[in-house]
Amino acid sequence: MVERIRRVKEEIAGVVSLMGSFYLLMILFTHSLRDSVLFFRTTEPPEPVRNLGGVVGAQLSGFLIILLGLAAFIIPVFVIAFGVKRLLGLGRHRIYLLGGVLCTISTSLLLSLLSHTFGIGLEKYPDGIGGLAGKALAYLAIQLVSLPGAYIFSLSALLSSIVLISPVSVTAIAVRKRTRQVERKEFREEAEPEEQEEILITESEFAPVAYPVAEPAAPMLPRKEGDYEFPSLEILRHSVSEVVKPSHEELIADSSLIEQKLYNFGVEGKITKVNPGPIITMYEFEPAPGVKINKIVSLSDDLALALKAQSIRVSAIPGRAVLGIEVPNKQRETVSLREILSSEGFQKSKSKLTLGLGKDISGAPVVADLSKMPHLLVAGATGSGKSVSINSMVMSMLYKATPAEVKMLMVDPKLLELSAYQEIPHLISPVITNPKESAEALRKMVFEMERRYRFLAEKGSRNIESFNLQAKDEEHLPYLVIIIDELADLMFTAPTDVEDSITRLAQMGRAAGIHLILATQRPSVDVITGIIKANFPARLSFQVSSKVDSRTILDTHGAEQLLGKGDMLLMLPGARIIRVHGALISEEEIQGVTEFIKTQGRPDYRIMESIQNLDEPGDDEKYAERDEMYQKAIEIGETTGEVSISFIQRRLKIGYNRAARIMELMEEDGLVGPPRAAGKPRDFLRRRR
Repeated sequence: MVERIRRVKEEIAGVVSLMGSFYLLMILFTHSLRDSVLFFRTTEPPEPVRNLGGVVGAQLSGFLIILLGLAAFIIPVFVIAFGVKRLLGLGRHRIYLLGGVLCTISTSLLLSLLSHTFGIGLEKYPDGIGGLAGKALAYLAIQLVSLPGAYIFSLSALLSSIVLISPVSVTAIAVRKRTRQVERKEFREEAEPEEQEEILITESEFAPVAYPVAEPAAPMLPRKEGDYEFPSLEILRHSVSEVVKPSHEELIADSSLIEQKLYNFGVEGKITKVNPGPIITMYEFEPAPGVKINKIVSLSDDLALALKAQSIRVSAIPGRAVLGIEVPNKQRETVSLREILSSEGFQKSKSKLTLGLGKDISGAPVVADLSKMPHLLVAGATGSGKSVSINSMVMSMLYKATPAEVKMLMVDPKLLELSAYQEIPHLISPVITNPKESAEALRKMVFEMERRYRFLAEKGSRNIESFNLQAKDEEHLPYLVIIIDELADLMFTAPTDVEDSITRLAQMGRAAGIHLILATQRPSVDVITGIIKANFPARLSFQVSSKVDSRTILDTHGAEQLLGKGDMLLMLPGARIIRVHGALISEEEIQGVTEFIKTQGRPDYRIMESIQNLDEPGDDEKYAERDEMYQKAIEIGETTGEVSISFIQRRLKIGYNRAARIMELMEEDGLVGPPRAAGKPRDFLRRRR
């Protein structure tokens, strides 16, 4: 209501100002010196008033002409403009009035100076064409700053009044003019090159078959090492998929569509290069200065909608001022494990723990060395290709190392994925499927690591490589790779024991030649704990369901935008995250390779048994272990009637391993009952009476 009243007042003031300005124009243009002005009479007796404004108009026009001279004609012009501003609701009324008054006075001064200098209008206007006010100001200015200074002063005041009145800054006009000149110049310079400029497209998209990989001279011949013969690559299948690759015109059209879509959302830039790959095509987008990366990343869903794609991933390319926009191909190429294992990178790798992972976005084979990682954490949703990738890693090691060089411990709570490797000579134990047995096996691996450290200390070696160079053949230590296909089942069964064992192995296992590959389909913080995550710098993420899961495994988003079926992000220590398309291997291929390897020998499970024996000392050692601390634990059990490992830890203030050993000794001596469910304390069978 208040706003409406204010608006009505403004409109009334505008109308009154316009009417008043028309009246001023009329009386000024019809002014006559014969009409009476105030108390002065120009004729005697008085004649009829000639001014169209009547007596009031004659008196008012005479007053303005005598006071301001010809500068009085400026007043109605400003009043008209003032009325229009009021009607249109434009602001700056006070500044505008100040500018109008200053313009009128400075014009009056300038006109009086002209009359004083050149005698203009003195015949008709005795006081000069600037009026009495201008004459007085001119006299004062000449006395103070001389005649030239008076001209400068009057012109400065006139220009200042124009600046106050003008709605546009003079500086802004100059800057705008200069900007338009520069833009026109740049347009003339760049118009023709832009028409001729072409997007750089790598030649790989015109390859008629799968992306070529360098091969050794005779990669298909079976390789022997002593009495052991490696499986032939002929067991594996070739990639037979024939994919119609996008044409040059389609890539150019998609590039233009991406540029236009981003421009519609206020993101300027251009596609500078296109890299077609086996699964995706990456468009390198160079944003205009001032464009934030996060704004482009947030538009990935809109780009996917425009290009009719399943999902689009946007990421920065380190070392270059471009962003990579990864768009899925309409037809995906199948990446076979045979291509990766026959590549030059895999064949020339000297590491026995070389893993063939797949191809990168440009179609080049990707291989990695597990010994340098030194452990790998794998995560992905169900059906994303996680288990297939685990099989590819195992097959890579089977094609690279003999049973004497690499041993494996496989944990498969799901009972399905690793069962095909039963009875191969590389195993130190049958494939473990019971989560409780898995926790015990991991504890034994900790003992094995400690045993190996004692061997290294005896030889003065810092790692297993230098130890094997000094050791005799019978003392040779093989690499030990622990593969867990579902970590979540273990963490839910015995979280403390499993986490402690994995942490110790991850922290100290590298020098002892023990490496871990952990996989889970639940990348949540209760499975991948902070301690486990901190000791696994190398991580592999397949498609996950949310950004939260992606950040849990990779510390950044992006895994939720993967395509599934082997599409993954690889993060290696000290390197940027790269996108890899996993190699496919079928059950028939796995069966063919394992059946061939089984003919080379049988697994030796005595290694696991020897680790068990290490935990069972001889009679002298047993007697030494039943020390004062053991006797105190017995006294506690006799007093309370029940004991547990954690209870012994708290009461005796000792570590977990020592408390666990005391509990085992009590069990050997028949002092405690069988374990109870849910981790409850055991009954102590010999109560103090």
